[in-house]
Amino acid sequence: MSAIAPTRTAPIALWRIAQGFLHILYNLFGAPEDVAFRHTLTRGPYALLLSWLRVGEAMMRRLIAIEAAAFPKPNTRPLLHASRTRKRRAIGFECDKPEEWRVCFRCLQSSPLRQAQRRAGGCASGQESATLSLSKGARRAGPPTFYSAWPLAERYEALIRVFNDPAPYARRLAHRLHARPHLISAVLAAPAEYEHRVDSSAEFTTAAKHAWPCRHDTS
Repeated sequence: MSAIAPTRTAPIALWRIAQGFLHILYNLFGAPEDVAFRHTLTRGPYALLLSWLRVGEAMMRRLIAIEAAAFPKPNTRPLLHASRTRKRRAIGFECDKPEEWRVCFRCLQSSPLRQAQRRAGGCASGQESATLSLSKGARRAGPPTFYSAWPLAERYEALIRVFNDPAPYARRLAHRLHARPHLISAVLAAPAEYEHRVDSSAEFTTAAKHAWPCRHDTS
């Protein structure tokens, strides 16, 4: 994790809180490569790490939204491309080389319907399989159920990369928000644990809303 650049748009105090959050993740779970090295996790550790990652992603999306406000609206009409179905392919990674992993950070929280479709489809990709819900059957007494640690390791590594270099993510998010301002509500989505695990959590949300005034759902 690199030092915080002084040229960032979001208040440096918020970035320092994010830095502290990443230190907590490290103290609790180790580095992303440590998570990947385990290969599998039982239900409890998997659910715990996943909940912390969701909180970290919600916090980072707010920071990226603030950074995105620094990018001006394009003079030309934005082109909104239809979503495409990507072909899945197997990609090999070495757990001790996280800098070579192919990871992705989602600046927009998926809708509940989209999340349900991913779970129903048994998605195998890193980002999608990490949203797997634990079924009632997995909670019954019996042999422990194991879940792949790789998707969580990739999401963890993505958090660190966004922290180290937020500009590319902010630029892409700015393009989408200028084209569809209502999407700010998806950026501000957060799990219930967010307010309890992030210091000054309300300040992140307030700053993101002020960065994109009159573009969020106030209902």
